Amino acid sequence: MTDTPPGEGRQHHGNPPSKCVCPQCGYKADKSPAVPCWSMRCPKCETMMVGG
Repeated sequence: MTDTPPGEGRQHHGNPPSKCVCPQCGYKADKSPAVPCWSMRCPKCETMMVGG
């Protein structure tokens, strides 16, 4: 057994993003639960989107 407090070491990521954002031009799109943002391309500039 270790002296680590309960819950310590677990990662808590919070809520998933509700929007995907283009880091290049700032375009925002609604996030689909089944599709990660990093797999979407911005319709304006074709850059890969990120969670935002």
